[in-house]
Amino acid sequence: MARYVPRTYKNHRAARLLARALAFLLIAAVALAIAMFFSLRQYIVYTPEGLRLEIPWLEEE
Repeated sequence: MARYVPRTYKNHRAARLLARALAFLLIAAVALAIAMFFSLRQYIVYTPEGLRLEIPWLEEE
């Protein structure tokens, strides 16, 4: 027979910590994506075939 465990703050502490950590990681990922977009925006080249990203330090000689 299962033991009755009342719902207390102690029972939900791990779930709240995990949810807070996941929310922080999601916010950090979105902030990083926005920062990368604005920093790489100057290297976007529009061609008839579509968009292309030309980064000078990654191009082959």
